[in-house]
Amino acid sequence: GVVAHLDGCLTCRACESVCPSLVHYGELIDEVRDALAHDEFASATANTRPRAASKRWAWLRHHVLSQRRVFGAIWTALSLLDRLKVTNMIRRFGGRMGQILPPVLPRRFRPNGRISTAPAPEATTKTVGLFIGCTGESLNSDAVRASIKVLNALGYAVEIPTAQVCCGAMHQHGGDISEATRLRAANRTAFADRNLSAIVVIGTACASELQREQNNVPFVEITDFLAQVPDDQWPSLQPIPARVAIHLPCSQTRVLKQPRSTERLLQRIPELNLVPLATNDRCCGAAGMHVLMYPNQADALRAPKLEEIEQLNPDFVVSANIGCATHIAVGLASPVLHPVELIAKSLTTTHREVR
Repeated sequence: GVVAHLDGCLTCRACESVCPSLVHYGELIDEVRDALAHDEFASATANTRPRAASKRWAWLRHHVLSQRRVFGAIWTALSLLDRLKVTNMIRRFGGRMGQILPPVLPRRFRPNGRISTAPAPEATTKTVGLFIGCTGESLNSDAVRASIKVLNALGYAVEIPTAQVCCGAMHQHGGDISEATRLRAANRTAFADRNLSAIVVIGTACASELQREQNNVPFVEITDFLAQVPDDQWPSLQPIPARVAIHLPCSQTRVLKQPRSTERLLQRIPELNLVPLATNDRCCGAAGMHVLMYPNQADALRAPKLEEIEQLNPDFVVSANIGCATHIAVGLASPVLHPVELIAKSLTTTHREVR
């Protein structure tokens, strides 16, 4: 009976933040799920494998969700259907996969390795790698474009290695630790032998996963990376007189332990009224593949956040994790932005539009 509870765990790590014994529950649950997935605890009469390890979900994870180019190609097809005004039918009749499509489909981003930049303020151009993850060509493409624009404005040349792969978070939490380890190693190789000052990661969950192991060049979540850029290196930012509701993903607060990064970054924009959600201490229910495997629980956990956002009536909602952002956006029927998208909106300097 306990297997259902272990399998339904969100891995939000809220228990770790209150545990008086400082138990590393996040590591334990991953290891147990891996053992269950490989039948190490299975009895002769009961199948105790986690839902994520079933053929259906394992196939989806390995061949679609973690494959950036495959996901991007599907996104191109969806965008065509969107222009034909049939995506609402997909949302209605496409099961859970249709239900989680965002209200607005961003234009696909196609990485080409290196993005040129204007000279840096110090007259020497620095270079960072950009990790865009599985959703960088599709769901999160607007955040990728915004990230490149902001990094360029700060004087960074940006490299996006085409050999980069999934961060491995879905596998790590889904009972396939060996594959997660392989993917992290592949990403280290993809960014190796480059003169990079940092590897900037779009997405708090991806950053949490990639930081599991030491790397010669650090993997840094982009919101925190930008929040630490000194004042004298920032170009002028235009005022945005708007109220912004800040959603904090569990991976940002409890794993990366950076609960103030989004607020510190957005405080640079004049006239922006920032309101962190009171429900930020609770998971939104997205939790990687959990939003697909346990839809009722995911929607129930999202409901208090939607109610709070409705009461706040903000002009924008921001979240630094694409899974959370998409899950919340579907409930709101309006986009949820990555914080860097607001920074890009406020830039007064002109840079080449990234396609």
